[in-house]
Amino acid sequence: MPVPLFRSFFQGGFECSAHRRPSGRRVDVIDATRHDHFAREDYARLAATGLRTARDGLRWPLIERVPGEYEFTSVAAQLAGSREAGVQVIWDLLHYGTPDHVDVFAADFPARFAAFAAAAAAYLAAGTDGELWLCPINEVSFFAWGGGEVGYLNPFVHGQGPRLKRALVRAVIAGMDAVRAAHPGARFLHAEPLIRVSAHPDRPWEDLHAAGVQESQFETLDLLSGRLNPELGGGPAYLDVIGLNYYPDNQWRHHPDHGQRSVLPPTHPEYRPLRTLLAEVHARYGRPLLISETGAEDDARAPWFARVAREALAARAAGVPVQGVCLYPVVNHPGWDDDRHCHNGLWDYPDAQGGRSVHPPLLEALRAAQAEERGEGVPAPAHSGQGLAEALRRFARAEPTLQAEAAVRDLDARVPAASLAALHAEGLLSATLSTEDGGLGVAGVDLLQLLRRVGRASLPVARLYEGHVNALLLIRRYGTPAQSRQAAQDALAGHLFGVWNTEDQDALHLHGGEDSWTLRGGKTFTSGGAAVTRALVTAERPDGEGRQMLLLEHLDDARFDASFWQPLGMRATASARLNLNGLPVSGAALIGSPGDYYAQPEFGGGALRFLGAQLGGADALMDASRDALRHLGRTGDPVQALRFADAAGRAEGAWQIVLEGARRLERGETGEAFLAYVALARAQTEDACLQVAEATERAVGARGLLEPHPAARLLRDLRMYLRQPAPDAARLAAGHWLLGTPGPGPEDVSPWRPA
Repeated sequence: MPVPLFRSFFQGGFECSAHRRPSGRRVDVIDATRHDHFAREDYARLAATGLRTARDGLRWPLIERVPGEYEFTSVAAQLAGSREAGVQVIWDLLHYGTPDHVDVFAADFPARFAAFAAAAAAYLAAGTDGELWLCPINEVSFFAWGGGEVGYLNPFVHGQGPRLKRALVRAVIAGMDAVRAAHPGARFLHAEPLIRVSAHPDRPWEDLHAAGVQESQFETLDLLSGRLNPELGGGPAYLDVIGLNYYPDNQWRHHPDHGQRSVLPPTHPEYRPLRTLLAEVHARYGRPLLISETGAEDDARAPWFARVAREALAARAAGVPVQGVCLYPVVNHPGWDDDRHCHNGLWDYPDAQGGRSVHPPLLEALRAAQAEERGEGVPAPAHSGQGLAEALRRFARAEPTLQAEAAVRDLDARVPAASLAALHAEGLLSATLSTEDGGLGVAGVDLLQLLRRVGRASLPVARLYEGHVNALLLIRRYGTPAQSRQAAQDALAGHLFGVWNTEDQDALHLHGGEDSWTLRGGKTFTSGGAAVTRALVTAERPDGEGRQMLLLEHLDDARFDASFWQPLGMRATASARLNLNGLPVSGAALIGSPGDYYAQPEFGGGALRFLGAQLGGADALMDASRDALRHLGRTGDPVQALRFADAAGRAEGAWQIVLEGARRLERGETGEAFLAYVALARAQTEDACLQVAEATERAVGARGLLEPHPAARLLRDLRMYLRQPAPDAARLAAGHWLLGTPGPGPEDVSPWRPA
């Protein structure tokens, strides 16, 4: 968890826009909401609600009425009220509104803004306890678009968006320099819109334009950090905390006429989880993040805030340094364009004494989120369903390729390359990576569900995918940070990982030492063969300390011998014998310490993943049986109904045991009792799959067992997969533990202990 930068994770923001509209009228939201008049009451209300950090703003047009003369009485009540209530404030210096005598396109604009920023910092610092926090210019991107591209607000020009953006960036840089010269400890927030734009499927020719709009959201930060147009003076030192303003309409399908774009609701299949977007921003800049604005109107307020809070906490749990969520605005205000009463805050307009009525559903959502953030509620795990939902949506697009290729690869026993390419194209080779590393954060119970779905489409592909996932998990757990990062990058690039531990007789040995090693021996049952470009293998160390994991890359095809691979089923896994004699290995290839591969409970618990895939194969068999019975007109046969009711019940029972095993592993259970429970899951899964196989054979009859009927292939694949690894040993382990245990205690409800 990141070290907190703010006094509270959940924050409140006072809308402080002060710009002019094309009509000439100046918007002044602070005055319209009477926040300046009732600042003491407003900040006391924030503190009492647990919102001990806020966003507020200065109104530059009121402060510098005469060029070069600064008078801060307009912000005095806000500064005093926040200090009295103990609320930390991030102050916006420029929230769209400039004095009429300031020309944002003039050469002296950066210097004018820097002088104002220095004077404001001196005034605010004198009345601030603790660090001084400033947001130099709020939403440079929107300001440049609204004021410089479409003439919606000052300076009311068209087609000059890029020019205005660069002028504003120069001003931010000059302002930060001026503030730091006198207050070197000052901290800065850069608040920018967070969006996601995709091309409409009916207009694929707009894909590049949509991608350009999507990428444009980062231009301001790229300019500030010096990645883009470094002649403006930007550099890494100008990025401190990145603020991301995120609203319900921030994801849309592109349209050339922005007003006709299709906004995507969170339930839309193309909608990207917020946690994923946050991880992408952090991966790009490596800076702390703050959701600096978020909110909705009317009855959408509470559910929207709850959703954003869950996503932010899930991102933080996954390692993304999210520092907070700012409810914005925290009080209702009049609309910029028509003065309509916008019901978008936690509190409403004030009464004569400064009291504001609360919106109860939003308050309840806030309290629930605060409890969860404190750990008093149910924490949002990194795999709380959002990553799984996205993974399943993506897999649905890849699934037809897996199904179409399955029969072909069964005939020629070649690697299902098209299926693996489809998984890569949908980002599923990286699905188990954390969102910070560019993945979906699919793990634990969610990963089992994904594997079951893959197994239903193709057991050979599921076997390869399970090995790929297993390798990534082992590297993440036991590798160095650099090895873990490299593995994540390789998975994102489409490399297929695998774990090869099986040997014929003699173990694979490492010879040498330190940074120079040579291998002697080989492996067998190397699923995927040469298609696996990142192979995690185990080898005995020369010092007798045990088996060492090492990662081998791009092995020569000549080292593989696939002639022995003439199996009953699972032909498309394209296993081979592997000759590793004489292969040099550097010390950088060694993963973890000797014995890590067999470390419990992960080694035993890892079996749960291939059980999920096997049960997916059972699902496919039941699908094929159902299709065959429909073709024969026998779905009404009571014998068949009884047969498949029993088989389905057995499969569901096994699945629930597998899921419970995964939950126990997530809770950190260890020891013999846990491993015995995993062995029970293996035994029950084998029995369930065999019962489904027998039911299928009886249902489809001899005709269904003739090639190329799908049932014939599915039966062969499942029966072959069930033979590995050592199912009888697992059954014995479960039985021995059960007979050796003293039985349930007085508070236990099962010999397997309460979950």
